[in-house]
Amino acid sequence: MSSTTALSPPYADRNLALSTGNWLTYACIPAADLAALLLTAVLSESLRYLVFGRFSSTDGMHFALCVVIVYAVFAMAGLYPGFPINPIEEFRLTLRAVGLSFLIVIGGTFFIGGSPLLSRVVFIFAWLLASVLVPLSRHITRLLCSRQPWWGIPTVILGERVAGIRILNVLHANRQLGLRPIAILFDPLVPGESTAPPSGVFCGELSHSAIFSRNRGNCYAILATPLTGSERVKTIFAEHADHYRRVLVIPDLFGFTSLAVRAKDIHGILGLEFDHNLTRTFSHIFKRFFDFSICVLAALMVSPMFLFVGLAVKLTSPGPMFYWQRRIGRDGKEFRLWKFRTMVVDADSVLEKHLENDASLRAEWQRYHKLRNDPRVTAIGTVLRRTSLDELPQFWNILCGEMSLVGPRPIRQPEVEKYGTIFDQYRRVTPGLTGMWQISGRNNTTYEMRTQLDEYYVRNWSISLDLYILLRTLKTIVLTEGAY
Repeated sequence: MSSTTALSPPYADRNLALSTGNWLTYACIPAADLAALLLTAVLSESLRYLVFGRFSSTDGMHFALCVVIVYAVFAMAGLYPGFPINPIEEFRLTLRAVGLSFLIVIGGTFFIGGSPLLSRVVFIFAWLLASVLVPLSRHITRLLCSRQPWWGIPTVILGERVAGIRILNVLHANRQLGLRPIAILFDPLVPGESTAPPSGVFCGELSHSAIFSRNRGNCYAILATPLTGSERVKTIFAEHADHYRRVLVIPDLFGFTSLAVRAKDIHGILGLEFDHNLTRTFSHIFKRFFDFSICVLAALMVSPMFLFVGLAVKLTSPGPMFYWQRRIGRDGKEFRLWKFRTMVVDADSVLEKHLENDASLRAEWQRYHKLRNDPRVTAIGTVLRRTSLDELPQFWNILCGEMSLVGPRPIRQPEVEKYGTIFDQYRRVTPGLTGMWQISGRNNTTYEMRTQLDEYYVRNWSISLDLYILLRTLKTIVLTEGAY
């Protein structure tokens, strides 16, 4: 790879475009919040009018004050500008910020007087509504804006070749993060594989950092030096990254992720503290209470669908209505996982016959333990699998405490060896009806990715993560993403 690849037009001529792109990028998320809050206000006032028959002309002034409070709390929570931020972390911070904002507003109505009870009823409804609409508005805005060429803060990657290319690929694959790579500058002292970056990205050495000196106020810098010694890292930082407004330093912890990590200063020594929430007894108790409460409500709501699906299974193919299989649960204990039957009765013999006669089918089964075109699945079973209705009986497993609403997908004994050392993490939690795998492509992901997602969930569990996964699961089911 050549040491440098010139941009066309030259980078210096793109100052205005960079500034405009930054302005639009920074404005998108606050605008999305305002749209969600406006919709919240309209729906809340509509409820007030329908239930209480009242509408106050001063509500507009009160709403404007609420918006100011929300913006202030969001800014203090780090949600502005909100780049880069993990979508799960953004969801957690948004829920907290919305809750704090409305607590301040509701507390204020107590001192204002007038009709505090009426105001508080409306505000509580608005609180619940905003907790859904604000994260949803942010998510949709990121999806739409990430398709635009101006989206994202211009980002310069400095450091090692292998780590830099890896980060570059991650940023290109996850444009919603809001970081738009414009240059990658390699450290000539660290050898690496010669891999050409995508077109439109300036490629050179650290010595070319002077090219970007004019725009350091508009750019974000990523220092990727996981294999470089601390002295060399400090030198690179001082000479090439110190003048950027914000710099993200990537340590030698690839694959060691945690949403609960905190930076700690121990008398000048930088440390990272990891908080494993699931090691706390209270966390398990709270998660169990959450599962049981939601499961009872959901079971009551879907009971008519439960009866309809059961009859459809029974009438369309010979055999029992339900199917069970032994799976591994928390602490390695086995339990019976229940489903509506989606396969023919003699499924094992049918599968064995097809695997013997089709090498490609056998290879697919050995790799994923699933088949895209499974010859065992019945006609009604195909529909149930695509809509995930075959898993409705697992509400019983949840009520019995054998499963959770959210968690790693329960595995069978032959799959244990595929988990390797990650199985120790898997055993620490109760398997779930849905989880990271289901919202990350489901059957379109590799088995290795599935095990990594399970490990990620165990290390980063929180109630906000469970809520995020449940909401994303609704989208996955509606769009039948990765289902077969």
